[in-house]
Amino acid sequence: MRVALLATPLLLTLIDAPIASADSAGPTLNPYRAYSPSCLADPLPAIPSGPSWSGRVTLPLLGSSGSESVTVNLWRSPCEAGKSALLGEVVRDSQNTTAVPPPEFPAFGLQQGASSLGLGRVAIEPNTVRSALEPGSGFFGLQQFVFENYPHSDVPQFDFNGAITVSVLHPTNGQLLLTGVIPAYDASQYPAAALPLQISGYQTGNYSDPAGGQGIQVEVTELGSPTQRAIVIAWYTYDASGTSYWLFNGAPFNIGDRSVSLPLGYFTGGGFAGGPGNVSGSAWGNVTLSFPDCNHMTFGYQSLSGLPAGVPLGSGSKTFTRLTSINGATCNSP
Repeated sequence: MRVALLATPLLLTLIDAPIASADSAGPTLNPYRAYSPSCLADPLPAIPSGPSWSGRVTLPLLGSSGSESVTVNLWRSPCEAGKSALLGEVVRDSQNTTAVPPPEFPAFGLQQGASSLGLGRVAIEPNTVRSALEPGSGFFGLQQFVFENYPHSDVPQFDFNGAITVSVLHPTNGQLLLTGVIPAYDASQYPAAALPLQISGYQTGNYSDPAGGQGIQVEVTELGSPTQRAIVIAWYTYDASGTSYWLFNGAPFNIGDRSVSLPLGYFTGGGFAGGPGNVSGSAWGNVTLSFPDCNHMTFGYQSLSGLPAGVPLGSGSKTFTRLTSINGATCNSP
C-alpha cells in the first residue's frame, strides 16, 4: 500500500510542477511602526546622545529562589523629521556580569494620556514587526532593546515621541518594581537631530528639481567592507542648447558620513541603443551632497575649467525633492 500511495497522480503532479525560486513577494511597510524605518539598524546605538533615565530594580534569578539588583536605563535616539525612538537596557553590576544563574528579564508596562496601563512590546532588533523579548528570559551582562508597537489594531498604539509613563514589572507576577515618566521628545536636547542624515540605503531613490525639469538618481551600495559603502549618482540635466545631458559617477564613503563629495564625468562617442560608436569618458567637475531629511537632498556642484565647447558649465547649489523610495527601504517617519 505504501508503494501504491507514492505513485498517486497528486504526487506526480507536484514533482512535475515548476519549482519557485522564492515564495515571498518582498517586504511591506509596517503600519504599526513606532519610529522611522531609517532611524535604527542592528546593532542598536549603545551610547545616549541626549537625556537618559535610570533606576534600580531587583529581579528573580532564573530557575532559582534568589534575586539580583540591576540597573534599568532608558533613552531616546533622534530620528528624522523631529521624531525619535525609545530605547532601553537592563544592566547587571560589573561583579555579576557572568554569574549564574542570570536574572530574568522584566516586563514593561506603558501608559500614555488617558490610556490604562498596557504591556509594552520590546525587541532586541529594530525594524521588526512581530518579534519580542519575552519577560522571564535570562540575560548576561546587559540586555539592550527598543520599544515597539504590537502589530494589532485592538491593542493600544503608543506615540513614543510624546510623554509616556514606563513601569518596570516583575517578570512572573507583574508586581510593580519601578515607574518613571519620560517627558515628550525635545529635539533641541539632541545635537545629532540638527545634522543631516547619515548616508545609507534609505536615501536610495530618484530626486527631482521640478522647476528645472531635471533629476538625480541616487543609489547607495555595499562594498563588502565593514567600514565603507559607495554612492552612485546620475544627474539628468541639460546643456546650453536645451538638450538632455547626463553626468555620472560613483565613489566610496565611510559608514556614518553625513555628506559625500565625488567627481562626475560625461561620455561621448556612443550610438543610440548601443549602436556603433567609440565611447570615451571625461571628467566634468565635482559635486557634494547631503540629506537634511528623508525627502530632500542638498546638492552643490562645480564644473572644471577648460571643458570643450558644448559641455554644460556652472557652479552653485540646489535642493532636490525625493520622488521614489526603494521597496523595503522606506525612510520616512510614521
